[in-house]
Amino acid sequence: HLANKDYASLVNDFIDLQILPKDCDRAKVVPLMDKALSPYIKGGGAKTYERELRKTYKFDDDGVGAVGGFQAMTQDALTVLNDIPFSIPAYFAILGRAIVTLEGVALTGNPEYGIIMESYPFIARKLLKEDTPLLQQSLQELLYNGDNASGGVKFSRLIALVNSAGGNSADSQE
Repeated sequence: HLANKDYASLVNDFIDLQILPKDCDRAKVVPLMDKALSPYIKGGGAKTYERELRKTYKFDDDGVGAVGGFQAMTQDALTVLNDIPFSIPAYFAILGRAIVTLEGVALTGNPEYGIIMESYPFIARKLLKEDTPLLQQSLQELLYNGDNASGGVKFSRLIALVNSAGGNSADSQE
Protein backbone atom coordinates (compact mmCIF):
# COMPACT_ATOMS: atom_id res chain seq x y z
CA HIS A 1 0.00 0.00 0.00
CA LEU A 2 2.86 2.37 0.74
CA ALA A 3 4.56 1.96 -2.65
CA ASN A 4 1.25 2.71 -4.37
CA LYS A 5 0.45 5.62 -2.04
CA ASP A 6 -2.79 3.91 -1.02
CA TYR A 7 -2.95 5.64 2.34
CA ALA A 8 -6.54 4.66 3.10
CA SER A 9 -5.50 0.99 2.95
CA LEU A 10 -2.30 1.80 4.83
CA VAL A 11 -4.45 3.09 7.70
CA ASN A 12 -6.07 -0.36 7.79
CA ASP A 13 -2.61 -1.92 7.85
CA PHE A 14 -1.60 0.31 10.76
CA ILE A 15 -4.78 -0.69 12.60
CA ASP A 16 -4.00 -4.38 12.01
CA LEU A 17 -0.45 -3.78 13.29
CA GLN A 18 -1.95 -2.07 16.36
CA ILE A 19 -0.18 1.22 15.63
CA LEU A 20 -3.47 3.07 15.21
CA PRO A 21 -6.69 2.38 17.12
CA LYS A 22 -9.69 1.02 15.23
CA ASP A 23 -11.64 4.24 15.84
CA CYS A 24 -8.95 6.63 14.56
CA ASP A 25 -10.07 9.68 12.58
CA ARG A 26 -9.22 8.61 9.02
CA ALA A 27 -10.04 12.07 7.66
CA LYS A 28 -7.11 13.41 9.71
CA VAL A 29 -4.74 10.46 9.35
CA VAL A 30 -4.77 9.94 5.56
CA PRO A 31 -3.63 13.46 4.52
CA LEU A 32 -0.95 13.47 7.21
CA MET A 33 0.31 10.09 6.01
CA ASP A 34 0.49 11.50 2.50
CA LYS A 35 2.57 14.48 3.65
CA ALA A 36 4.84 12.39 5.88
CA LEU A 37 5.35 9.30 3.74
CA SER A 38 5.23 10.48 0.11
CA PRO A 39 8.66 12.13 0.33
CA TYR A 40 10.11 8.93 1.83
CA ILE A 41 8.88 6.74 -1.05
CA LYS A 42 11.07 8.70 -3.47
CA GLY A 43 14.19 7.37 -1.75
CA GLY A 44 17.44 9.19 -1.15
CA GLY A 45 17.34 9.03 2.64
CA ALA A 46 17.04 11.87 5.12
CA LYS A 47 18.49 14.56 2.83
CA THR A 48 15.99 13.91 0.07
CA TYR A 49 13.20 13.57 2.63
CA GLU A 50 14.09 16.97 4.09
CA ARG A 51 14.24 18.54 0.61
CA GLU A 52 10.81 17.15 -0.25
CA LEU A 53 9.31 18.35 3.05
CA ARG A 54 10.74 21.81 2.37
CA LYS A 55 8.89 21.78 -0.96
CA THR A 56 5.67 20.60 0.69
CA TYR A 57 5.74 23.40 3.26
CA LYS A 58 7.25 25.93 0.80
CA PHE A 59 10.57 26.53 2.59
CA ASP A 60 13.54 27.71 0.57
CA ASP A 61 17.15 26.49 1.03
CA ASP A 62 17.80 29.08 3.75
CA GLY A 63 14.97 27.71 5.88
CA VAL A 64 12.71 30.66 5.13
CA GLY A 65 9.19 29.59 4.35
CA ALA A 66 6.26 31.12 2.61
CA VAL A 67 3.75 32.80 4.85
CA GLY A 68 1.98 30.06 6.76
CA GLY A 69 4.51 27.33 5.86
CA PHE A 70 5.97 26.96 9.33
CA GLN A 71 2.54 27.34 10.87
CA ALA A 72 1.16 24.56 8.64
CA MET A 73 4.08 22.29 9.50
CA THR A 74 3.65 22.99 13.22
CA GLN A 75 -0.08 22.38 13.00
CA ASP A 76 0.47 19.03 11.27
CA ALA A 77 2.97 18.01 13.96
CA LEU A 78 0.60 19.06 16.74
CA THR A 79 -2.26 17.18 15.11
CA VAL A 80 -0.19 14.00 15.03
CA LEU A 81 0.98 14.41 18.61
CA ASN A 82 -2.30 15.53 20.16
CA ASP A 83 -5.19 14.31 18.03
CA ILE A 84 -4.05 10.96 16.65
CA PRO A 85 -3.53 8.32 19.30
CA PHE A 86 -0.85 5.98 18.05
CA SER A 87 1.62 3.58 19.59
CA ILE A 88 4.63 1.77 18.24
CA PRO A 89 4.66 -1.89 19.34
CA ALA A 90 8.05 -3.19 20.46
CA TYR A 91 8.32 -5.69 17.58
CA PHE A 92 7.65 -2.91 15.08
CA ALA A 93 10.28 -0.63 16.63
CA ILE A 94 12.88 -3.40 16.43
CA LEU A 95 12.06 -4.14 12.79
CA GLY A 96 12.09 -0.42 12.04
CA ARG A 97 15.57 0.00 13.52
CA ALA A 98 16.86 -2.93 11.46
CA ILE A 99 15.38 -1.52 8.24
CA VAL A 100 16.73 1.96 8.93
CA THR A 101 20.20 0.48 9.53
CA LEU A 102 20.06 -1.48 6.26
CA GLU A 103 18.84 1.58 4.40
CA GLY A 104 21.70 3.62 5.87
CA VAL A 105 24.25 1.09 4.62
CA ALA A 106 22.64 1.14 1.16
CA LEU A 107 22.60 4.95 1.10
CA THR A 108 26.37 5.07 1.63
CA GLY A 109 26.77 3.21 -1.66
CA ASN A 110 23.94 4.94 -3.50
CA PRO A 111 22.70 8.30 -2.15
CA GLU A 112 19.48 7.99 -4.19
CA TYR A 113 18.60 4.54 -2.80
CA GLY A 114 14.93 4.07 -1.92
CA ILE A 115 14.12 1.03 0.17
CA ILE A 116 10.39 1.10 -0.60
CA MET A 117 10.79 0.90 -4.36
CA GLU A 118 13.83 -1.39 -4.16
CA SER A 119 11.84 -3.91 -2.13
CA TYR A 120 8.88 -3.77 -4.51
CA PRO A 121 10.21 -6.51 -6.88
CA PHE A 122 10.44 -8.95 -3.95
CA ILE A 123 6.92 -8.09 -2.86
CA ALA A 124 5.64 -8.36 -6.45
CA ARG A 125 7.12 -11.85 -6.85
CA LYS A 126 5.65 -12.88 -3.50
CA LEU A 127 2.17 -11.60 -4.47
CA LEU A 128 2.26 -13.39 -7.82
CA LYS A 129 3.72 -16.72 -6.60
CA GLU A 130 2.15 -17.39 -3.23
CA ASP A 131 -1.37 -18.74 -2.93
CA THR A 132 -2.29 -17.83 0.63
CA PRO A 133 -5.60 -16.08 1.27
CA LEU A 134 -3.88 -13.03 2.81
CA LEU A 135 -1.56 -12.52 -0.17
CA GLN A 136 -4.38 -13.11 -2.64
CA GLN A 137 -6.45 -10.47 -0.85
CA SER A 138 -3.46 -8.10 -0.97
CA LEU A 139 -3.04 -8.73 -4.70
CA GLN A 140 -6.73 -8.04 -5.28
CA GLU A 141 -6.55 -4.79 -3.28
CA LEU A 142 -3.48 -3.72 -5.24
CA LEU A 143 -4.95 -4.41 -8.66
CA TYR A 144 -8.46 -3.15 -7.97
CA ASN A 145 -7.55 -0.32 -5.61
CA GLY A 146 -9.28 -2.14 -2.77
CA ASP A 147 -12.68 -2.45 -4.46
CA ASN A 148 -13.18 -4.75 -7.45
CA ALA A 149 -16.91 -4.04 -7.62
CA SER A 150 -16.63 -0.42 -8.73
CA GLY A 151 -14.20 -0.73 -11.58
CA GLY A 152 -11.74 -2.81 -13.47
CA VAL A 153 -8.14 -3.69 -13.03
CA LYS A 154 -5.70 -0.80 -12.55
CA PHE A 155 -3.56 -1.63 -15.58
CA SER A 156 -0.74 0.72 -14.60
CA ARG A 157 -0.39 -1.21 -11.34
CA LEU A 158 -0.60 -4.56 -13.13
CA ILE A 159 2.15 -3.54 -15.55
CA ALA A 160 4.33 -2.22 -12.73
CA LEU A 161 3.72 -5.41 -10.73
CA VAL A 162 4.65 -7.73 -13.60
CA ASN A 163 7.68 -5.61 -14.55
CA SER A 164 8.85 -5.54 -10.95
CA ALA A 165 8.38 -9.29 -10.54
CA GLY A 166 10.54 -9.69 -13.64
CA GLY A 167 13.26 -7.56 -12.09
CA ASN A 168 12.56 -4.27 -13.83
CA SER A 169 12.30 -0.91 -12.09
CA ALA A 170 9.26 -0.25 -9.91
CA ASP A 171 9.33 3.54 -10.10
CA SER A 172 6.49 3.73 -12.64
CA GLN A 173 3.91 3.39 -9.89
CA GLU A 174 0.51 5.08 -10.03
